[in-house]
Amino acid sequence: MTAGRARRALVNPYLQLMAGQVMITAAEVLLKKGATGSVAAAGESQLLGIMALASGTTWLGIFFYTISFLIWLHVLRLLPLTQAYALASIVHVLVPTAAWLFLNEVISSTRAAGIALVLGGVVLVAAPAAKAEEEL
Repeated sequence: MTAGRARRALVNPYLQLMAGQVMITAAEVLLKKGATGSVAAAGESQLLGIMALASGTTWLGIFFYTISFLIWLHVLRLLPLTQAYALASIVHVLVPTAAWLFLNEVISSTRAAGIALVLGGVVLVAAPAAKAEEEL
């Protein structure tokens, strides 16, 4: 791969959008771990989960959210909002999958069907974008 192609791939708004959604997924898992760890440490009586802010895991999740927000702002400069927002729905597939893999959460058959429908919708939105990108 030439340097020009590598740079173009790196600044590709679709790849950046996906990277942002992966970061949001990581943030959600980290925030869940930080929040549940703080409950174990402080008990159920804590107000608004504020003790989660004492966890490095929580702060790492906040960091990932911040980076994903910056990526989102950049992507919005390059893609129509209707397309970017629809493609960002992939997070509704990634987060439950990550929760299942890393947090041992259960995905019911009904929820799995909903996740499949969301994935199908994202594919429908992404297909024309991918075709347009190929023609460039």
